Amino acid sequence: MKKKFLLLILITTTSFNFLSAQSTSPTPYCVADFDDMIFAPVADAIFSVAFGTLTNVTNAQFASPHYVFYNNLSIPNLVKGSAYTLTAIFDVHGGAGYGIWIDYNQNNVFEDSEKVSGTAVGTPLNISSSTTITTSITIPTTAMTGTTRMRVRIVEDDNYTGGANGYSIMPCNASTSDTDVMDWGETEDYTINITLPVGINELSEVYNLIIYPNPVTTTLTLNKNVSDNLTYKIFNLGGQETQTGTINNSGKQISVSTLSDGIYFLQLFDSNKSLGQQKFIKTTK
Repeated sequence: MKKKFLLLILITTTSFNFLSAQSTSPTPYCVADFDDMIFAPVADAIFSVAFGTLTNVTNAQFASPHYVFYNNLSIPNLVKGSAYTLTAIFDVHGGAGYGIWIDYNQNNVFEDSEKVSGTAVGTPLNISSSTTITTSITIPTTAMTGTTRMRVRIVEDDNYTGGANGYSIMPCNASTSDTDVMDWGETEDYTINITLPVGINELSEVYNLIIYPNPVTTTLTLNKNVSDNLTYKIFNLGGQETQTGTINNSGKQISVSTLSDGIYFLQLFDSNKSLGQQKFIKTTK
């Protein structure tokens, strides 16, 4: 999207490519670069990001088009159900907002429910060379285990922020057209690793358990014998508990007919001890 006006005074900024191992391609994730080379460059930038054991201090805006995937850094391990402090420092030169997303379900899409921090519609970041945000992020128990992507983004674009979304920033450009590419800012992607708490394994590892059919329309079936006292909980992608119950060995089935279409997580418990979880897809087709 374009500014409504041209700057009369050129503002120069210094951008750096730090290491050749870093990637400037977001694939398989969406494009989130900027087109300020058409106008005067403005250094709305991400100066540092710290999350768990991840620390990345650049104190500069990455080179045009101001997108980088830091795939050469040490990957932090983040435990499901645990809270971690995320701190980011921004260089803010105008009416800018920020957003942070984590792809919890590992489908290569940053969904609305996966936005873990960001400015509100009517509240921009403070203009400063060291605007700092600190937020606590709890890793959902429904998150998929393994490595996934985290995105940090600062955006300044009059046409976008002047609309209904305001400073509630999107993770991607709407398209590659000139009107849909954001004007000024920076996007940084990182790899994080989501792990299970000590002593808890995925269901498939504990019992060699399979739930089928998957996708399912009405009833999930377990492929092997289970305890008569086995209880379960089902969570949606937002981490909300949508169904609970007990599984007995004679039936080994769970009715999911009342669930809306979508992705869910089944968690099993034996005498209140969590045995792990498994993902399934509910569909009416």
